[in-house]
Amino acid sequence: MLLLALDTSTRQASIALCDEQTLHGEYSWHIGNNHSVELLERIQRLVEVDNGSSLQAIDGVAVATGPGSFNGVRVAVATAKAFAFALQKPLVGVSTLEIIAAQQDMWRGPVCAIVEAGRSELYAACYLFDEIDTNGEILYQIRQLGDYLMLSPQQLVSYVNEHMHEWAGVPGKRQVSPILFCGELSETTRHVIFEQMQGQSLFINNVQAIRRASTLALLGIQRLYVGRIEDPMLLEPLYLRRPSITKSARKQPLLGQKQNQSSDLNQTEREEGALRH
Repeated sequence: MLLLALDTSTRQASIALCDEQTLHGEYSWHIGNNHSVELLERIQRLVEVDNGSSLQAIDGVAVATGPGSFNGVRVAVATAKAFAFALQKPLVGVSTLEIIAAQQDMWRGPVCAIVEAGRSELYAACYLFDEIDTNGEILYQIRQLGDYLMLSPQQLVSYVNEHMHEWAGVPGKRQVSPILFCGELSETTRHVIFEQMQGQSLFINNVQAIRRASTLALLGIQRLYVGRIEDPMLLEPLYLRRPSITKSARKQPLLGQKQNQSSDLNQTEREEGALRH
């Protein structure tokens, strides 16, 4: 099953062409704010130039759904939906936080995946891995612990400490396993978590934590096999925060009262719609 995987959730982007046994190609690069400019060019290079193939040859599309950059997540999701709809291929969506955590599947304790959300807050989710022996091949199935979170570093530490024994307690002993924190973390975030976790935290280097679309592809293939397929018309980005939408100050003096009210109503509807996603 050949899957095209797309992830532009942050300023680090990644795309991959992958099946169950072979990575046919992968690009991971610093995309900055050029998500809509660079994504299609890289996809064409990966599929057509590097592999001498076409989009019609793929069997499905996997996309990172966020949370992350509002524009970045939207670009990948919109592109994946367009491909799936136009090519009549199955579509799967995977949380960006799950992709970050899945790359640490050799860790036997809890994993806390983090994306910097700005405004001194973090997007986060915690996971554990269940080991499965399939005909002599060891597979690691990821399991989410609790809800998606948007908290300050201090609040995240309080949340993790509250659940430490539940997630990582050793039966019959008072000790608990350290929690592995991973993601593109700022030095401030690392310092706060390390200081307040009192020796119960470990970290992955930011370069090692960069998301790889091949990981997304494998998660997507697992979903396809069990029928977890998205409707391209219904899949939406995972936004945990209201997107920043501002009105143009230059236009306000030219608008009448009714026009202003209509503009405010439209803005409110857009913001409420984003929250529902």
